Amino acid sequence: MFPVNIFSGLCALYIIIRAIFPMQSGWAVKIPLIILVIAAAMKFQLIHLLGGPQFFAPKIPGFVTAIAGVLYISVYILFFLLLIRDIIYLPCFLFGARFPINGINAALTAIALGIGLLGLYNALKAPYVKEYKVSIPNLPKEAKGLRVAVIADIHADRLTKSKTVAKIVDLAMAAKPDLIVMLGDFADGETEDVGQELTPLKKLKAPLGVFAVSGNHEYYNGWEDWKPYLESLGLPILENENKEVVKGLVIAGVPDTAANHFGGARPDMGKALEGTEGKCVILLGHKPNYRPEAKERGVALLVSGHTHGGMVWGLHKIVERFNCGAVSGLYYNEDGTAVFVTNGASLWNGFPTRLGIPAEIPILVLEQ
Repeated sequence: MFPVNIFSGLCALYIIIRAIFPMQSGWAVKIPLIILVIAAAMKFQLIHLLGGPQFFAPKIPGFVTAIAGVLYISVYILFFLLLIRDIIYLPCFLFGARFPINGINAALTAIALGIGLLGLYNALKAPYVKEYKVSIPNLPKEAKGLRVAVIADIHADRLTKSKTVAKIVDLAMAAKPDLIVMLGDFADGETEDVGQELTPLKKLKAPLGVFAVSGNHEYYNGWEDWKPYLESLGLPILENENKEVVKGLVIAGVPDTAANHFGGARPDMGKALEGTEGKCVILLGHKPNYRPEAKERGVALLVSGHTHGGMVWGLHKIVERFNCGAVSGLYYNEDGTAVFVTNGASLWNGFPTRLGIPAEIPILVLEQ
């Protein structure tokens, strides 16, 4: 988080110097605005201070988290808008042109806040259901046309509550999948605090079963509690395990790499794929970073989440670089094996926005 905090601080400083200082208002107006901009830019530190020891699971009302998120996002947007303004303004200034700078700043601030609110509105909307046809060369004929519903990154908390989770469940079930896979980041918080928000997941049923793997956020809040709780909801957790769901088709799962630091079974793809020689394997792994090893081991399809699709169009190209070139949608390796990364079904309270990259419940239709 340190580089993010540094950049946020620089954004706030630029806004203060280029937008607040030039205001014709007195310091009675400027000082509260400076405090607001700094507070918005330092959102993570303030929420951590006010919301208790769990960094990603603050114990504050959901609407406060939402407002803080909008202001935080607006700081970034306003910074870039001001930067563009100055790039355009400099040559004009050198040639003697003058503009009503305070009026422009007010308009850019309104635009930034409007985009921040739009991003929150988009993030709060129900996910859409989209079918993806996935070609798998060694797919058994018995599995041709199989429909796999993918649910990831629900992040249930004081903002994303059971009503939202129930809607996700209803949408997934309405698609009539043969198989349902869940890719972690179920919740932000401890089981006793937010576990009840996930109870609608009990209704998830599919002819070939429901399978899940852990995400990194479960480990931040006690995997030793979350694993049995999720299993009590009817979600079998695959920890370096596999199960043949159709003759010749295997679902395997590995824990998230956060287990390396927070306890629990560590990811071991070799163990997860034991006994799968000669079979078609669909591997569930929270992060797309499993891509190189999955390809090396001949996994037919790696299904991941974690990235939220990058959340903001344009930003997704940066997120892609940190996730083995996979951020949203379907990718094929040179050998014909595939990787699918879902945008996720909900939002994360740390950056509650979606601009151009909506939440989704993908339905993977398997083909030869």
